[in-house]
Amino acid sequence: MTSAALLVAAAVGAYWWLRYRGPGRTSSARRPSVQRPGGRPIEGAGASADAHARELRTPAVRLATTLGIPTRAEARAKRFQEGAKGERHVAAIVQPLTREGWAFLADCALPHGEAQVDLVGISPRGLVVVLDPKKWDRRYRLRVSGNRLLHGSRDVSGRMRGLLYEARTVASLLSVPVVTVAAMVGPMAPGTALRYRGIRLVPAEDVPELLRALDRKHQPTIPADRLAATARRLLPPKTSKR
Repeated sequence: MTSAALLVAAAVGAYWWLRYRGPGRTSSARRPSVQRPGGRPIEGAGASADAHARELRTPAVRLATTLGIPTRAEARAKRFQEGAKGERHVAAIVQPLTREGWAFLADCALPHGEAQVDLVGISPRGLVVVLDPKKWDRRYRLRVSGNRLLHGSRDVSGRMRGLLYEARTVASLLSVPVVTVAAMVGPMAPGTALRYRGIRLVPAEDVPELLRALDRKHQPTIPADRLAATARRLLPPKTSKR
């Protein structure tokens, strides 16, 4: 084989490796449904964030990463990937509630724009919860100061605007009040809780007990099975649109 042919074969091999097995690639076999014994799986948690990470990691970006060259695209891809891990982590935490009659829809597309809802929970009594996992740096604690939400000394109030919009949209679509919960992975100690603009911020590990307590106080207006059917119809998986 000539040297030119060898170079072509090496280039093709390098492209294949970067395209299918290179940095940032995750086999679909390693992204199972979030499931624990005795409950129903929560399909699709973290799917959109994973998809964004894959889109950012073009062959050129993966080649730069392999060569140790930092890029903004790779930095953003890592943030999306961490977000996907947080979504799957919270989905695994709440999944046992399906044994108690809860239904969870993950990665739900909204009717307009590119926004999606990470998790929508519907309780046996028809309580609707918009649940937003947030995986933030555990070195800095969260606190509310006046009308601001602070993560350490940084004002992160703006990071809640999307969640408020998602909750309003889901409430309008389903014609019921919605409870909004930010499940914090990292920056809150177990047993603590915050309220910011109607959002309940709690450590991810505390979410199941919070949801049980909220459901016990809920006064049903629409049957849970009807709400779940409507939610599945109006809030389809985001990844099916991609």
